[in-house]
Amino acid sequence: MATPTWNLYAFCYGRHENRLMSDTFIGGNPNEICRGLDYFMWAVVNGDRAIVIDTGMTQDKVQSMNRTWLADPVDLLGKVGIDAEQVDEVILTHAHFDHVGNLHRFPKATFTIQDLEMQSITGRDMTHPFFRTAYHQDDVEELVGLLYDNRLKFIHGDGSYAPGLDYHLIGGHSRGQMGLTVNTERGPVFLASDAIHLFKEVDEELPFIVFYDMAEMLEGYRTCARLAGDRAFLVPGHDPLVTDVYPAARPGLEGLVLDLGQAPKAA
Repeated sequence: MATPTWNLYAFCYGRHENRLMSDTFIGGNPNEICRGLDYFMWAVVNGDRAIVIDTGMTQDKVQSMNRTWLADPVDLLGKVGIDAEQVDEVILTHAHFDHVGNLHRFPKATFTIQDLEMQSITGRDMTHPFFRTAYHQDDVEELVGLLYDNRLKFIHGDGSYAPGLDYHLIGGHSRGQMGLTVNTERGPVFLASDAIHLFKEVDEELPFIVFYDMAEMLEGYRTCARLAGDRAFLVPGHDPLVTDVYPAARPGLEGLVLDLGQAPKAA
């Protein structure tokens, strides 16, 4: 039987333009500027089954951090026919604040996270201020609440979430950072999430400034590249180039709702 294919969408909800290289990469030049970061959440759809991947960030948090708010990511789901209030499944690639906002807006969903990520954010790791930087207490408390409501599921390592949708524990950026291989009509696409923020991390092995384990993060860049097989099938978690090269899911959604199941144009 042929492996099912999924539609894969990215929803670009925020932007941080013109970041200093030194604010982006370890050892980055403080006199140079990179384009910055785009903020995404994602979803995969196969027939009537829709799985949301991460839940973005709320508008107040985006603006409090002096980022540009582009659109409500949960509202953008509706542009491809996904009703957040009816979503049953959400995969959390990790629990940094820009990936686990809006949990409350998926009232019927069960959330899936790596064991190691939940252990990290509720255990000894969080006694170190450095590791707390990218987590917000209210988000962690909400995840614990979901656990006690029997709406949080755990996975460990690598495996198959559903036919045509595999997960891979990469680590590095966070203890339980994972990426996903999504079988699309054009072939398997590797959604790195924040295992890779920007293509530069793979192209030049530049370490991102936020990390849990430096060696694991650097090895993770190579793992992600291997799993993708080709740059055209690799989707970093924050690269504005993704917004540049992928077509809109439909006219009028350019730069907001991207169809990652279509081939990217040359950058």
